Amino acid sequence: MIKEVLQTEQINTDADSSIKGIGLQKIRAAERLLGALLENKRAVFCTIEHIDDVLEVDVEHETTNYTAEQNKSYSTDFSMNSHEVKNSLRIFFDTWYGTIEVSESIKFVFYTNTNIKKEKKVGELKKIKETLPEEPLIQLLCEKKYDEAFPFVLPIFRAYYLEQHKKHINKEEDIELFEKILDSMDKEKWEKFFDLIEWNFGKADEIEIRKNVERLVGEICLKYNVNEKYIPAIVAQMLDMIESRKFEDDFLCRIVHVAEIKSLFLEFAQEAKIQEKLDPMYEKWDDIQCDDVRNINEKFLCVCPDFEKDSLEELEEEYIDGAYEQSHHQNHRQVKAYNYRVYKACQKKIKKFLKERNSAFTQDEIEVFIEELTHGAYEFIQDKAKTYDVAFEDQDMIRKTIIILFQECYLALDEGGNVNG
Repeated sequence: MIKEVLQTEQINTDADSSIKGIGLQKIRAAERLLGALLENKRAVFCTIEHIDDVLEVDVEHETTNYTAEQNKSYSTDFSMNSHEVKNSLRIFFDTWYGTIEVSESIKFVFYTNTNIKKEKKVGELKKIKETLPEEPLIQLLCEKKYDEAFPFVLPIFRAYYLEQHKKHINKEEDIELFEKILDSMDKEKWEKFFDLIEWNFGKADEIEIRKNVERLVGEICLKYNVNEKYIPAIVAQMLDMIESRKFEDDFLCRIVHVAEIKSLFLEFAQEAKIQEKLDPMYEKWDDIQCDDVRNINEKFLCVCPDFEKDSLEELEEEYIDGAYEQSHHQNHRQVKAYNYRVYKACQKKIKKFLKERNSAFTQDEIEVFIEELTHGAYEFIQDKAKTYDVAFEDQDMIRKTIIILFQECYLALDEGGNVNG
């Protein structure tokens, strides 16, 4: 019953997250995922603003291990009186007492760029007659000197904990349940709880963490043969992936798995290989300008009025098949480069062909010339394949591509349209 109340009545602190806080959260989550990848862990995932600022879940072994982290980026130091420390302890306690099952293990991390300062005897501490220890209370917690710390820390925590829950719960009986929970905590239980907390003061700020993330990305780039020029892009995609998913309602949609980070590197490795062998002429394909709107039937009938209807229909079928194959190729830039190469090879031969003949042709002449264009373009593409990855290497697709160029605005056997390119 108590656990059910804690799970349903936990205070929602999502609205407390600032833009600066989110920046630190996602860069810390990225750092954790990269670390897991470098350690060859296969079953680790992270999310932000779920249960805590950063949640890491490791299911590598029989026990599910959670690491819940609070991130604090500030310019002033913290003491036990600081709201940020007390609120983090409240979140840690609710998570520990309310949601963790026997088959699970959890640890908490308080991460900040600031340092520890000594407490002033204000607030709850004013009610305690004993003199404060020489060391700051948080320092005593870090050193696990609980006998010295608990007489001061526990009253501060109890007062803050109940005060915060009273703000969010209207039923008096529910408040009594929280009081009973605190009353049930003996010294051994409190030690067990505080032993789960890792205090990280004076750590790297967001700028320094980002530099470390870039360094880790660089290490993994070497591991997966990814060019270092992609480091900024990989970092940007990782951070975007982590931040964008925090808006998902379903937990499984919020998480980023270490396998996804590995896939990101593999994608960039593949992209690098493609770029190395990609024909740069794809950039020129879209620059070709033409205004010949005739299709292949109209173009051939203009120079050969007796061209057989059945033959024209066969050409249309070849066009449809070729266009279908091109549209389903996985790399459209390769297709553009391929089309440009075939287009330029045919353009030269057509100019020469038109100079040597009259403006009217027989069907046989056109069909023979199409075969000559196919053979010439095929040899040209085969030669280019020694340097670049070409979209298609078979002669049948060369012919279909030539038909596509005639069907569309690029090639003709007359001066029916202007083509620049």
